[in-house]
Amino acid sequence: MTLNESLSYLADALVGITLRKDPHAFRMAYKSRKARILEYWAEAKPKLRRDVDHIAPIDALMDEMFCAFESGNQDKGVLIAMALWGCGHIKKLR
Repeated sequence: MTLNESLSYLADALVGITLRKDPHAFRMAYKSRKARILEYWAEAKPKLRRDVDHIAPIDALMDEMFCAFESGNQDKGVLIAMALWGCGHIKKLR
């Protein structure tokens, strides 16, 4: 998988983790969605050449996002996921 494909799948997965508003449905899908996000990010990280300095901040935001979701603060988790996706943290990497 190319870097662009990995980042595209990662962006899609970040949006996907925000879609479940029903708490029960969210809990059922959370583990698989988290695994996909981590898988795509793990695939993309070693392929980054120019934006290596963005890896640590993205890792920190992802950790914060997962902690928010796991502590029951879904709104905060969604905000962080959308910030990663929408503010170009993921889309602008090369």
